[in-house]
Amino acid sequence: MAERYNTTSMPATSTATGEPTSLPLGAEAADAIADLHNEPDWMREARLDAWATYAAMDFPRKDEEAWRRTDLSRYPLDDMRVLFSGAKLNSIEYLPPCWNYTLAPATLVSGVLVHCNSARTHTTMRPEIAAQGVVFEDLHRALHTHGDLIRRHWMQGTTTRPDFNKFTALNAALWHGGTFIHVPAGVNVARPFQSLISYDVDGGTGLHHTLVVAEAGSRVTLIQDRVSQDLRDEVNAEVVEIYAEAGARVRYVSLQHWGHHRYSVSVQEAQVAQNTNMVWVAGSMGGGMTKEFLRTNLNATQARSTMAGFSFPFDHQHVDQSTYQHHKAPNTYSDLLFRNVLRDRARTVFYGMIRIETEAGGGTEGYQVNNNLLLDDARAHAIPGLEISANDVRCSHGATVSHIDPEELFYLQARGLPKPDAESLIVQGFIRPIIERVPLAHMRGRLEEEIAERFWR
Repeated sequence: MAERYNTTSMPATSTATGEPTSLPLGAEAADAIADLHNEPDWMREARLDAWATYAAMDFPRKDEEAWRRTDLSRYPLDDMRVLFSGAKLNSIEYLPPCWNYTLAPATLVSGVLVHCNSARTHTTMRPEIAAQGVVFEDLHRALHTHGDLIRRHWMQGTTTRPDFNKFTALNAALWHGGTFIHVPAGVNVARPFQSLISYDVDGGTGLHHTLVVAEAGSRVTLIQDRVSQDLRDEVNAEVVEIYAEAGARVRYVSLQHWGHHRYSVSVQEAQVAQNTNMVWVAGSMGGGMTKEFLRTNLNATQARSTMAGFSFPFDHQHVDQSTYQHHKAPNTYSDLLFRNVLRDRARTVFYGMIRIETEAGGGTEGYQVNNNLLLDDARAHAIPGLEISANDVRCSHGATVSHIDPEELFYLQARGLPKPDAESLIVQGFIRPIIERVPLAHMRGRLEEEIAERFWR
């Protein structure tokens, strides 16, 4: 069945030579995707059930708290469609330069997986990692080798279930293109995996699905980036699920470099078990409008989660971050730090919540900070929150919104730095505590270069 994964003949440059096949959203598209990948019956049924859920639901309303400050009417919801087109690369070097720039050299990672227009186009993994039973593969193909494992974990979260909102229902019904990682118990994957989700001018609606299962005592890192070259307004409805079992150590770096024409809703959730450490870094650098739901569930004692996020929107970009740190057991720990830099007329929204259940009392700690640095006429909304239903806990939250300190700027300019260089230096120092948490010095260097370049656009 491998030949069915590339539905359109593509040259090595990954540019389509013919018109891709397009289907409107509907049960017919769900069946077509299931047929294309010869999916098991349970997945076809799950797709059709999710489509029924999607059809019965309304899009989120502006009077809902999570959507009050993001104008969903700007999303091109009437133009969504599923496009069947893909590329097969002879080598990773054939990626467009602006996409290849986001990847680390192969010598620094355990494996690379590239999707273009929802089709797997390139994959590599170190043989010694594969020999330990580790799987890093296209989710469609993994359904044929790890179907039972996928079924046990499929969309079981609070925010990743199909009925969370109309976008998760859409992803559950029509997901097309996916990243799957399974690390067996006790296996330590030292170097990161790297996943690239890309759409060219024929990309259409993005419906990628990522599933990571790290069994007890395992260690794994995934760096996942998203890029696009849209010529028309497109919607992206993505779901990411992470399951970190007892004693696991999981790092997930979620980066976003969408083109200005992509309007995204990303729902990402991690389940953190006993004595498990989850490290999460989220960075948003692109997109016309971006809405992110980022949730960590601390399900058992000694579960720990640290989340760091940054964004640097410019022009008229809009980034809306909703975070949730959910403590369900005593002696759990979470720490969140998000920093945003805004220039031109960009907008950001941060809505964060720490919730501590009654049964989570006793040694639980939760921290949350959001800092925003404004340039030009940008605007930031910061809304941190706490919901505590237990005693013997330690929690704090806070937020700041400010412009660059004029004295700091004057100090640097008085020593010969042009204003853009001075601003860039201050901004890089502001974001550095987040960038430092990204694995691989190579990746950190590229992000810092990109931040500096934004002052010369």
